[in-house]
Amino acid sequence: MNLLRIAALWMCCCAAAFAQAIPLARALADGKVRAAITGNGRDSATLKLANTDTEALTVSLAAGVIIDAKDGERQMTLRAFESKLETGVSTEAVLPTAALATKNSKADRALKLSTTTEPRLASLIKLFENQNDLPRATAQLAVFIIAEDIQWPAWRAWSAAAAGMPMPDAPTPAEVAQAVDALALVRLAAPDRKPAMFASGDLKRLALRNPWARAKAMALYGLTVENALTGDPAPPPDLRQLLHTSPNDNCPICRLRQKMEPDMP
Repeated sequence: MNLLRIAALWMCCCAAAFAQAIPLARALADGKVRAAITGNGRDSATLKLANTDTEALTVSLAAGVIIDAKDGERQMTLRAFESKLETGVSTEAVLPTAALATKNSKADRALKLSTTTEPRLASLIKLFENQNDLPRATAQLAVFIIAEDIQWPAWRAWSAAAAGMPMPDAPTPAEVAQAVDALALVRLAAPDRKPAMFASGDLKRLALRNPWARAKAMALYGLTVENALTGDPAPPPDLRQLLHTSPNDNCPICRLRQKMEPDMP
C-alpha cells in the first residue's frame, strides 16, 4: 500500500511539473517573460529569456516553430526547448535551426516568433525529435528537399557557398552519405513524395559505390543483392533499421551503444 501511495504521489508531482511548462509565445503575451531572439538566418538562433513574473516558471518552445526576420527570411527550430526560469533571473540558449529557403543570407539578425506554421514539414520534424545527434546539415538538406525540392547540384553549390568554399569537382564520401540520410528521412516522413534529388543518377551511382552509404542507398532505392552461393535474393534492409528514429530502435547507433554498455548484474 505504501508503495502504491508513493507511486501515486510521484505521478502527481510529475504531472504538476509538466503542467507548469508554459509555451513561450503565451508567456510573452502574458508579460511573464521578456525575450530577445537573434539568429544567423540558417543553422542557429540564440534565445535570451528573463523571468519578469513574481514566481518561478518553466517555458517551452516546440520543435518546428518558425522564427521570422524583418526581411521575411524564416528559420525553423529543429529541437524542442524547455527551461525553468527563476524570478528575476535571465538565461540564454542556442537553438539548432534550419533555413526555410535557400535564399536566406547568413548574417546576424533580430528574430521574432511567428504565428505561422509549415504543415509540409510536420512529419519530418517529428522524426527529428528523436535524433539529438542528427547533423544540422543533414536536417537542413531534408528541409530543403521538402520545402523547395532542391536538386543534387543545387545542394552541393549551396552547401559549398555556405562554407565559404568553391564547389569541388566531386563530392566527398561524407557528403554523399549525408544526402542519402536526408533522402531516407524524407522517405520516412513523406512516403508518397518523389524528390528531384532521388531521381539523380549521379547521386545514386555515388551512393551505391560509397561503403559509408551503400546499405542505406540499397534500402532507399529498393535494390536487392543476389547471394553468390545460393542464388537466393536478399531483401534490402528496412530504412528504420539504418536510421536512428527512436530510442532502442535497433539502428547501428543503438546497437553500438548496447555493446559499449557494461553488463548489468
